[in-house]
Amino acid sequence: MRFLSYIYFLITSIRNWLYDNKFLKIREILGAQIICIGNITVGGTGKTPAVQYFVRELSKMGRKVAVVSRGYRGKRKHEPLIVSNGKNILVSPKESGDEPYIHALNLKVPIIVGKNRYKACKMAVEKFSVDTIVLDDGFQHRKLKRDRDIVLIDATNPFGWNALLPKGTLREDFKKAAERVSEFIITKSDLIDERELGRLKRFLKMNYKKSVSIAKHGVTALCDIAGNAKPLFWVAGKRVLLFSGLANPLNFEKTVISLNPEYIERIDFMDHHNFRLKDFELIKRRAKSMDADFIITTEKDLVKLPRDLKIENLFVLKIEFTMLENNSLRGLI
Repeated sequence: MRFLSYIYFLITSIRNWLYDNKFLKIREILGAQIICIGNITVGGTGKTPAVQYFVRELSKMGRKVAVVSRGYRGKRKHEPLIVSNGKNILVSPKESGDEPYIHALNLKVPIIVGKNRYKACKMAVEKFSVDTIVLDDGFQHRKLKRDRDIVLIDATNPFGWNALLPKGTLREDFKKAAERVSEFIITKSDLIDERELGRLKRFLKMNYKKSVSIAKHGVTALCDIAGNAKPLFWVAGKRVLLFSGLANPLNFEKTVISLNPEYIERIDFMDHHNFRLKDFELIKRRAKSMDADFIITTEKDLVKLPRDLKIENLFVLKIEFTMLENNSLRGLI
């Protein structure tokens, strides 16, 4: 693993050097400000609710906003692809990928996916006349010039085990990557104690000389698969089975623990997992064996479940990104 991480380090370092020294071209979109919400580790930092927070706040400021994403694991014939025109969702989750589809469900702005983010951003400007683009998970996409790179740091594992992939979860060397960062936001701050949070904040400020904001991902609702909200206190004292396809399912469990269930078991699938019939049979068997009162999944996983799925007492936990310190939108007006 250490050898493979070293090879990965060499590849990413050479690539970044080529961009930094202008051997590889960085293209600019005219007519729109581009704000990237990304990370330096693989998954688990809470980008999806963070992107939605920034879109809503920018819209309140009078900005005409679109979201552009790679649309990871989306199976589509055409690139770039309009997922939503701001009024209607035009494609399926299988075509768009799960995160863009969640954006389309929760936001009334254009959502566009494409491996070539330059073409996708150009489409957003030309087709929808937007003046601001929120780039979802594009920090490593060096081909596109950004006005601001906001990087999320997961409070529970801020530095990806201090190793690059595959030994750790870092996508690139943290110290070098930090040079490109406009601002850090420490996410999931409610999942660590205040002393540890203070140490992390001071470390980032002192070592990287960047602005550091604090955010939490709080539970806002427990919903059935039809979208009907149920009281959160229902979970207290109950036996709960969790299932998800997340990069960091432990944080999902910690969030549910905050609702005070009596007992929890967890089934973990690979990140961005596409569910099959055998998966649902496994979930049903585990729920029966542990006498579960509730089966809870995430909003990200819900969009990939069949609409006619029949699993008794299945609920989704909705999470909201909330800024606790500083104002990341300062200077964007």
